[in-house]
Amino acid sequence: MKNRFLWILKTLAVPVLSLGLLAYALAPQWQSFDRMGELRFKALNGTPKEILVGVCWPFAARHDEMADGLRLAQEEINAGGMAHGIPIRLVMRDNRVDWERAKEIAIEFADTPKMSAVVGYYDSSLAIKASTIYDPSRLLEIVVGANATSITSHGFDYVVRTIVSSDKIARAMAKLTVERGHKKVAVIWEQGAYGEDLAYQYQIALNSLDADLVYQWSYSSESADFRLPVNQLRGSDADLIFFAGLEPWAGDFLRMARTVGIRTPIIGAFTDTPELRARAGAALEGSMFIDYYNLNSPSPENQAFVRKFRARFGRDPDTWAAQGYDALYILAKAVNSTGSANPLDLSYSIRYMDAWEGANGRYKFNDDGELGDKPIYLDVYRNGVPAAIGQTHPAVVTEPQ
Repeated sequence: MKNRFLWILKTLAVPVLSLGLLAYALAPQWQSFDRMGELRFKALNGTPKEILVGVCWPFAARHDEMADGLRLAQEEINAGGMAHGIPIRLVMRDNRVDWERAKEIAIEFADTPKMSAVVGYYDSSLAIKASTIYDPSRLLEIVVGANATSITSHGFDYVVRTIVSSDKIARAMAKLTVERGHKKVAVIWEQGAYGEDLAYQYQIALNSLDADLVYQWSYSSESADFRLPVNQLRGSDADLIFFAGLEPWAGDFLRMARTVGIRTPIIGAFTDTPELRARAGAALEGSMFIDYYNLNSPSPENQAFVRKFRARFGRDPDTWAAQGYDALYILAKAVNSTGSANPLDLSYSIRYMDAWEGANGRYKFNDDGELGDKPIYLDVYRNGVPAAIGQTHPAVVTEPQ
């Protein structure tokens, strides 16, 4: 396993190397991005008539509540004059989980001088690449879904993240793994910024807790075929399988694993989506997955959010509704405290703001725009419905009695 571990170690450099190659590829446009930044600072000088916010998200692919969470926050903020009395306008674009499309959107937003911020990015690789466009064009990127540790590690002034990073997730999940009595772990990970980073960080955390990695296998999202690993896992002594990948392929893995008779517990770093359910089918039963939001949290902020969301849309909010809702409120708070639409003013205001309680818990950022520690939840599918079974933290693990 040592050589395999060294291979994973090398992949940690992939996001940084990719970022450098992307910057090189975009070098001819870099001067124009700088010019876009200069025009933005001129256009946003003084008190604006509106706060223009771009949104880049895979709406059609995910079928989640991100758009509705943003709309609810927008309606409340504008009705209450909560952004220094300046209305917020959203410009929503679907990136289709495709870099070429995401690049077009990033350039469109960068070339909109009156735009102050962009909210978005579920996929870590897209968020990292887009940051090389937003930073030189002086456009604030608020990352609400992408977890890769490297997103906030490049010294960029125009990125903040409102979701926990992969290193925090990995430490929490490794701790929960051991607390639940598992000592021999198999890891399946998706090649790319998210899966590779999470698998690497999870392995480091397992090593520190004296758990053994007994099997590992990676796949490409462009040609995922799980026949080999599920059959190899039949002969493995793993007592837990950790799946570090996104929803569509997680559904395929779950279905194939259960089809060949694997009954080993599976924990996934995916979220509950219609596509996951469709592709996994009955194999979802008993599988576990992590989440970043607790619908039943008793906090006054969450209860108010859930009540308003149900009244407005007639259904429960999901994780991404809460993430979008809170992100827009955080931006509004920055506008309100600075009276400015300038992205650098807003970035600094968010990074140094006092701790704030939103629908999805506490938000406090460091100097790099990285979110501090937050709970991560563990759900299990029982009778086809997700049920909470644990709350985990890099420092503390608790489970319901």
